[in-house]
Amino acid sequence: MEASEPPPTAMSALIETLSFLQPVNRSVSPATRRSLRRMIGPGLLVAVGYVDPGNWATDIAAGSSYGYSLLGSVLLASLLGLVFQSMAARLGMATGEDLASLTRRMLPRPLALSAWLASELAIVATALAELVGGAIALRLLFGLPLQVGMIVAALGTLAIMAMSQHRHRAHEYVVSALLAIVSLTFVYLLIKAGPDGGEVLHGLSSSGKVFGNHGMLAIALGIVGATVMPHNLFLHSGLIAERSKDMPARERPMALHVMETDTRVSLLLATLVNAAMLTVAAASLSHIGMAVNNLDDAYHAIALTLGTGAAMIFAVALYAAGQSSAITGVLAGRILSRGFRGRESRTWLRGIATRLAGVCVGFVLLAARPGIGADTLLVLSQCVLGVALPFALLPMLMLARKRDLMGSYAFGRVFMSLAATGTLLVMLLDGYLLFTAFR
Repeated sequence: MEASEPPPTAMSALIETLSFLQPVNRSVSPATRRSLRRMIGPGLLVAVGYVDPGNWATDIAAGSSYGYSLLGSVLLASLLGLVFQSMAARLGMATGEDLASLTRRMLPRPLALSAWLASELAIVATALAELVGGAIALRLLFGLPLQVGMIVAALGTLAIMAMSQHRHRAHEYVVSALLAIVSLTFVYLLIKAGPDGGEVLHGLSSSGKVFGNHGMLAIALGIVGATVMPHNLFLHSGLIAERSKDMPARERPMALHVMETDTRVSLLLATLVNAAMLTVAAASLSHIGMAVNNLDDAYHAIALTLGTGAAMIFAVALYAAGQSSAITGVLAGRILSRGFRGRESRTWLRGIATRLAGVCVGFVLLAARPGIGADTLLVLSQCVLGVALPFALLPMLMLARKRDLMGSYAFGRVFMSLAATGTLLVMLLDGYLLFTAFR
């Protein structure tokens, strides 16, 4: 699904403008510019995973329960995401291979197999979160039962995939539009909520309180776990490898700059959306005197404080967030199949398989625990993602530290130390979540 040009979105235009600000880039030929434009888009595709329904659940719980005090956790999670996504993208550019292929080819077979299975499990967990988020949105908008909403959300994803199947890079058009809906929604809600700037700054400055409050710490861990997704690392490395594999050596330094700008701008947008979610919840839900324990409560509370129109827009954006993440999950599955199996699955087949798996898992859990609730399913999916994440991070770290593999794209010691510290932090958080879950 490749073409010479990326979708002409506002995000693409911004990234291109920022990418060519350096004087060295002003004299490049039109042909080189066309080649470099192909590096715009992968960051946007992975950024949607940072604003999926799992993030909505954790951000709204944080803001409604603790005001602005967990904004620092959102920023920390975003920083970790930037470090890991940058590593995955540069690995793809340096080698011309995706993380899955490199893991299968260069690392011990048991580790490669574990990484594959964990990543496939993460994609099913993500599909579950997307379907549940979409089903909640459809229930709020049209009163559909949760199970029916999951089926409708799954069919909606497959319809989008079918319509874009034979159109070059059409998925980027769709994802751009859906992410724009989510972003503009929270700009609108932020204006309606009217947060106090002084309170926001005070909340940021008091982020250290999280370590003295068990409830705050649990939600902070959820924010980190809901932000960085293992399959996004495979997706990012695969997209960059595809688009840079045959690029001439003279264009690669500029391509690296464009790629890094694409990643930073896209993840900055995702960070701002996450921060806006928490801020809207803190400004409009934390002082209303009613408990906000799930997305349904948030919808009704927003209707009470900001109006019915704002609540309807909230529900539409929730559906858009689920659909955009669903599309990128299918694309990530295609790259996983190609890398670990050695042959690529058809996009439509991956779409059907992951939607079917997500629906089946959701139905089984709802049947086994009738009172489990939609938001509990969202939390469960995020826990699975958190546990699966180290299985992608450890292979990536092992590969990125090989200077003979990375060549001139090798990372410095400071960056590698930061990445290793981030990986250790994720593993410690996973251990804490598992300990508290089974004690």
